Amino acid sequence: MRTSGFRTDIQGLRAIAVLLVLLFHFETRVQGGYLGVDMFFVISGFVIASSTLREIDRSQSFSWKNFLRRRVRRLLPGVAAVSLLTVFASVVLMSPFGPQQTTSQMLVGAATYSSNFMLMSRNYFSLDPKSNPLMHFWSLAVEEQFYLLWPLVIVGLLAIRSKFGIKVGKLVAWLLVVASIYITCRLFVWFSIEGPTVNDYSWFRPLITRNISPERLAFYSPLTRSWEFVAGVGVALAVRSTLVTKLRFMSSACWLSGGVIAGLAIRLATITPGYEHGTDTATNTTATILVVLGTSLVLFGGEFSPLVSRVLAVNPLTIIGDWSYSVYLWHWPIWVLLITTFNRGREVTLAAFVLSMAFGWAQFQWIEGPIRDGFRLPRVSFVRLVTGFVVISVLVYGLMSVITPAIGKYVAGHKPEEISAHIIEKPCAAEEFAIDTARSCTYVAAGSTGTAVLIGDSMARSLSDGFVAAANAEALNAFVFAFPGCSFLAFDSPFSPTLECIGWRQNVFAALSQLQPKLVMIANMNTLYTHLPLADFTLEKTRDAWGYELTRTFDVLAPLQAKVILVQPPPSFEYDLRYDISLLRKNGVQEDREVVIARRTPINEIEVQTAALYPFLAPVLNFDDLFCNAETCTQKIGKQFMLEDADHLSVDGSMLAAPLIQNAIALALAK
Repeated sequence: MRTSGFRTDIQGLRAIAVLLVLLFHFETRVQGGYLGVDMFFVISGFVIASSTLREIDRSQSFSWKNFLRRRVRRLLPGVAAVSLLTVFASVVLMSPFGPQQTTSQMLVGAATYSSNFMLMSRNYFSLDPKSNPLMHFWSLAVEEQFYLLWPLVIVGLLAIRSKFGIKVGKLVAWLLVVASIYITCRLFVWFSIEGPTVNDYSWFRPLITRNISPERLAFYSPLTRSWEFVAGVGVALAVRSTLVTKLRFMSSACWLSGGVIAGLAIRLATITPGYEHGTDTATNTTATILVVLGTSLVLFGGEFSPLVSRVLAVNPLTIIGDWSYSVYLWHWPIWVLLITTFNRGREVTLAAFVLSMAFGWAQFQWIEGPIRDGFRLPRVSFVRLVTGFVVISVLVYGLMSVITPAIGKYVAGHKPEEISAHIIEKPCAAEEFAIDTARSCTYVAAGSTGTAVLIGDSMARSLSDGFVAAANAEALNAFVFAFPGCSFLAFDSPFSPTLECIGWRQNVFAALSQLQPKLVMIANMNTLYTHLPLADFTLEKTRDAWGYELTRTFDVLAPLQAKVILVQPPPSFEYDLRYDISLLRKNGVQEDREVVIARRTPINEIEVQTAALYPFLAPVLNFDDLFCNAETCTQKIGKQFMLEDADHLSVDGSMLAAPLIQNAIALALAK
């Protein structure tokens, strides 16, 4: 239904899109709700193109300054209000050991509309929601980047039309739309599905070194997302085309089929929300393409069929559609702050819905609506407004860099950078030993009688302080080879099978051959690799496969004639220092010993059984009794936290473990 170029059914479509996003983010059963963002992209492309074309019809020109000014007036006030208030709330409600820093960093990303690039080196779907209440701004950044490119495209097309005529201009526009959709969608699918193949290209390797995978590039890049906006642009051109409008009799069928296709896409993404192609990004590419197609058909059909479009133009939907931008801005910070403060549950989910709508309504009433309806901002250029917000954001970021360490010191006895400042991240006191990617400082012992080597993933990193102290106390030079996320197993192990990990393992084995250590200590975060089944495996078979890979690893180590100690991770807690500590919650929690130990029991037992088969292996080193008495386990001893998260040793925890490590080394060498 149309009113002076404004279609109320589009507001209804926006309402559906934002409700889908809320259902997804609030962890309901609608796991395909993330497609609401894709719907927003198509709608934005359609609305922007339609308004631009109407402006050109009226004035036969296009003002990029007016275009950007309108975008700033429309988007900036809400972003500024939400992001600044969220940062201030994080001081009281969020942990100073990660989330506060992330929030203040993302404030700068929000101000500069670069959040998508800041998140590109992280996996959006693997991040703990408690870590980043401004994470959802990535989609606004992609949208704004499209808005910055759009004026250039329009100016170019107007120049072509002026020189070659309207028909040529229209032809070029259509060719540009078709080519853009095909090329960028093809890139989206290629990067999403063929990630491992893309990794092998030399031109992509610089991105890999920055922890940017093809899948993440597909998810965050404005290039690989532009086809969704351009699809909306294509609809805007189509509804104005004389040739296409002759098919308006099919509009009802288009509208209905579009709705069905979009619904099927959401259903498909709900059934298989991610890992459709073995990627690390939880998007279903097929569902994404279908929802873009369905949304485009609904937009086209609604242009010519007011009768069917009235279904979307019902009052409740249009009201929520009016609030949709503000609701989207507020819903994620509200959800993060709620689950940070309270346990997840139906009550929290309901509260998140109610508060999102309430804050969205309030912002629409008092900020977004008045500005949209003609309220005059101070007579300052939009460039200065943007610059002012950026400057304020940078100043707030600087202020948080002072406040956050003080809060960390107050609640946990250490500044954030101190609690996990392990020895291997510090400059070498002696020389560095390196064979390609296998690198370690040489930690020299007084009166050295040999060499001890610690190898593993992030567990080895967190254990490094205690290991070095223990090895040096036993008159052994110490070396630490740690690769977070990469288990130390046989070269071609199915656990951490990336090329980088395989290469690192090979380099470490080469280093061992050169160093000829007396003792090798292996520390892997075993549950990280065995909490989910491998492809075509059951969980039980996956754990058995871990034991088998350990035997292969020990077989390779046997010719070294070194003593080997297998170290198991410390107990795993529900309480996570990175998220669950704040000014409101200053203490860790005690948990029942039986519950804590049970989280690692299955895989720990397999490791013990496997190690018992090799005479050169010392008894498996376990830290359960360091954290647990007969009844309970705790991660806080005195005022110090022994863990830096839920299951990695802090510097204090690692040093607390040093006597146990030293005793294990002494017993192994005496064996």
